Amino acid sequence: MSVRTRQILSVSGTAFLLLVIAFIIWFDWNMLKPYIERQVAEKTGREFTIRGDLDVNLSLHPLVSVEGLSLANAAWGTEQPMVTVDRVAARISLWDLLFGNIVLPEISITRPWVLLEKSMDGRRNWDLKKEEKKKMELPEIGQFTLDQGKVLFRDPKTKTDIAADVFTDPAVDARELPLHVAAEGKFTDLKFTARVQGGKIMSLADKAVPYPIKASVEVGTTRASAGGTIKGLAEMTEVDLKLDLHGEDLSALYPVTGIVIFPSPPYHISGRVLHHDTEWSMKGFSGKVGNSDLGGDIVFDTGGERPLLRGDVVSKVLDLSDLQGFIGARRGPQPQDTPAEKQKKKASAKAQKGRILPDKEFGVEGLQAMDADLKFRGESIRNQELPVEHLVSHLKVDNGLLTLAPANFAVAGGNIISNITINTRPEVPRGEIKVDVKRLQLPKLFPKLEITKNSAGVIGGAINIKSHGKSVGALLGSADGDFGLIMSGGQISKLLLEVIGLDGGQIIKLLFAGDKNVPVRCGVIDFGIKEGIMSSKAFVIDTPDTKIVAEGQISLAEEKIDMKLSPQAKDVSILSLRTPIHLEGTFKDPVILPDKILAMRAGAAVLLGVLATPLAALIPTIETGLAKDANCRALIASVETPAKRAAGVKDKRDGDHPKAVKPK
Repeated sequence: MSVRTRQILSVSGTAFLLLVIAFIIWFDWNMLKPYIERQVAEKTGREFTIRGDLDVNLSLHPLVSVEGLSLANAAWGTEQPMVTVDRVAARISLWDLLFGNIVLPEISITRPWVLLEKSMDGRRNWDLKKEEKKKMELPEIGQFTLDQGKVLFRDPKTKTDIAADVFTDPAVDARELPLHVAAEGKFTDLKFTARVQGGKIMSLADKAVPYPIKASVEVGTTRASAGGTIKGLAEMTEVDLKLDLHGEDLSALYPVTGIVIFPSPPYHISGRVLHHDTEWSMKGFSGKVGNSDLGGDIVFDTGGERPLLRGDVVSKVLDLSDLQGFIGARRGPQPQDTPAEKQKKKASAKAQKGRILPDKEFGVEGLQAMDADLKFRGESIRNQELPVEHLVSHLKVDNGLLTLAPANFAVAGGNIISNITINTRPEVPRGEIKVDVKRLQLPKLFPKLEITKNSAGVIGGAINIKSHGKSVGALLGSADGDFGLIMSGGQISKLLLEVIGLDGGQIIKLLFAGDKNVPVRCGVIDFGIKEGIMSSKAFVIDTPDTKIVAEGQISLAEEKIDMKLSPQAKDVSILSLRTPIHLEGTFKDPVILPDKILAMRAGAAVLLGVLATPLAALIPTIETGLAKDANCRALIASVETPAKRAAGVKDKRDGDHPKAVKPK
């Protein structure tokens, strides 16, 4: 090639390059806006507009900027558009572009406004036009700046409406937590606030890279703080967080987490939350619920037909009052409640006033929303009324079928073992309760009564009922079945018997000479239960010198008692006013009343004392002692099968009766 030819080509190339540079410099980039708008609209199925300028500033790292971006919302959306952005600016590395790599050393987004919402039928406005799935690699991004961002989320079905301010702090190193989010609004119709800090925003797109996050959230009365890492934030591919959770009621977690928990007193729980595939776990957690401590492992699995909560929970010190919500007890107004909530709880508590059995309806929807397999152990029990020592239970829920088998309470040196089934699948839940009472020790059963401290005896028995209803109270109020208790081979305070029999002479004698124990030949309590009414079939406590016989009814539906206890002396006694005693009233306010005959006999004694002699005045108070021994063998045999089965085997050491039955 000649020199002249090379000169011509060189000049031509330089001229062409200058023309290209001149073209780029003076080219109106806004002419490309219609083309870009059409391309985006075709790919998204939504109208896309660029209302501002499209500009390119040339350099080794050209700066491309565009203003006034807008992407339309779905036709059913609450307002238009779905996305607006005041300005997007990005620098491009030409050197990397020559080798086919897209590298953006710098990108900034100013005033983005994004509306994410769902329709009542579950449609999502961020589901754009479906394209063939193609693997798309995001560009490498250096510095990312987000200024004055706003994200709205609305879901009318769950009554959720949240607004979040989003921005990056340019003063914070990208290796730390430059992303800031401050959100507030309503979540499931509860007041919601959140403060979140996150790592480099573009690393959110890389599901393989743990994204650092620190957050504090309040939903209603529930407050949580967490810190750790998340992979694939949108799908929550993997989660590893340290969680600190506290609130006024565990049941308030259901709308937030989807986990059904019974109502509780205030709680504070902390532990490590892990998530992989379909499982969320909190292992080695610890905390307090009311006055009880809790610890253990729980796993929430969302991979089945229904979510499954399984776990092993231990309480070293359990206050039984903290379990009241499990059986449907109502909670009164709390200081943190709104005026409307306080009024609602006052009305609820008023409806329960005068009753002991909870009448709050079961949360049927909750029991049918998820399954459960939970083991619970209370190693030490704190309780003011009952001598409960520890508790072991196993709760299962399978599509609305709740089983508590067993609920084993160590009580008064023995055990009360319950197997409870509540089936909420029918419109009206059905229940079945089987209880075995084994080897309860009489003095431990009433530890606060001085008069029983020197007594002895072992009690066994069984309860077996079937029922239907929407609350614990309704279940017991419709119950059919049997209730039986047996005690034999024990001893009971003689003073207690004399008090029951109102034997004035013996009481005076014992007060000066000291109390003594008398053997119990047998004690049998046997009730038949029909439609919530307990009717006595046998109620006898028999000792060598006194036999106490009772009869009457107990209404579980109305929580009323109508029983008569008749002490019958086997020996002659002066100053005895032995007469039936009536136990009446309600479970909450029982009343003990002497029989009317007692007043008549006492009145007669006074009258004779006035009209006759002092000796004659004693005649009405003399007890002839004609009562006979009870047939213990026949009484025990009369107790229905459930009680006999729990009563155990005979043992001659259990008292003076040769055929005594030793309760378990």
